[in-house]
Amino acid sequence: MKCFSQSLFVLCLWGLLADSPSSADAKPEKFKISEEEQKILDQANEARKEEKLPPLKPNPTLFKVARAHSINMAKQEKMDHVLDGKNPADRVKAAGYKYSYVGENVAEGENWPLTNVHKAWMESEHHRENILKDKFTEIGIGVARGESGKTYYTQVFGSPQKKR
Repeated sequence: MKCFSQSLFVLCLWGLLADSPSSADAKPEKFKISEEEQKILDQANEARKEEKLPPLKPNPTLFKVARAHSINMAKQEKMDHVLDGKNPADRVKAAGYKYSYVGENVAEGENWPLTNVHKAWMESEHHRENILKDKFTEIGIGVARGESGKTYYTQVFGSPQKKR
């Protein structure tokens, strides 16, 4: 795990490239993307477009995982990829997402506009790699506010296993 600090804004990155064990494929349910989540998605996809990469597709399971992790970080007032003994791969597997590749960017900030969150991720080599990794095809995003006023952000990137 790599962490970076910029003023009152902290970023962390986690990535894993591995096969996950089999689990049932969950059919995507209809879900709504919040305005904040949509802006983060649009910024990531704009960066990918500039690099001539296909856009990341919103995945309801990855959104559920990202939202839950942001809420948990806000509840614990702790930004980390590993909370309650579970890392991103553990959370994604537990949600039933079968992946070939998975990665995560997290951040915390206080009164930061979303453009600053994206800019900080893009100025960090490893966070930028996750956003621009051509192996990632899907994304989930979560934003949650803690009682202290900090906002916690999560991007979960994935690439589903190919059916054999």
